[in-house]
Amino acid sequence: MSTSMLALNSGSIIVAEFVKLTLPTQTFTFCNAAAPITVNSVTYEGLGSLLGISEIQNDIKASSADLKISLNGIDPANISIILSGDIKGSKVEVWRGFLDSSNQIQTIGGQQQFFKRYQGIINNVAIQENFDDKIRERIATCIVSSASMRLVLDGRNAGMRTNPQAWKVFYPNDTSMDRVPIIAATYFDFGNQASGGSQTSGGVLSLFIGHGGNVTETITTNEP
Repeated sequence: MSTSMLALNSGSIIVAEFVKLTLPTQTFTFCNAAAPITVNSVTYEGLGSLLGISEIQNDIKASSADLKISLNGIDPANISIILSGDIKGSKVEVWRGFLDSSNQIQTIGGQQQFFKRYQGIINNVAIQENFDDKIRERIATCIVSSASMRLVLDGRNAGMRTNPQAWKVFYPNDTSMDRVPIIAATYFDFGNQASGGSQTSGGVLSLFIGHGGNVTETITTNEP
């Protein structure tokens, strides 16, 4: 479904990226604008050029491309806060907002020019430290890597069991796996018609090994 961005028709376009990190204990919101901006009663701290966001891949269909968010100029004293927090597995969301001359989100034709671009799960956090010769201080950079929700869902589907209980967690109205227990408990006497839901009590099983259309060996065993 396409999204109409009316702000693109303007002669002067000012954009900003907005990030929301939802951790188990608290939520962080910030943007790359020069000053704080409030959107829908949520204030995003203005980090300016200190906030870096890797390129977001735009495809017609949903893709599983990763995203990296970097925060520069972090005080080394705050590194312990980042490392001690339960960041991995937290939710990350990225919006793009179009600003007016007052550096606030535009509203054109009753539509707020604030659009979600990305949603994913944090899967890695890295800390880099550099010594700034000009200010004679150590500067830390935090790099957060995020896996898209498409990749997360693909992993869940790949590792999902095919029994009715696990299948109905994701597809509660789907009955395609309801016969799995019956099929798993059914004994198949290959070469003959399928028997009932349990193994036969006895009989003779003949196994023919053929090559090039000719029978080369016959093995006969008595099944209990």
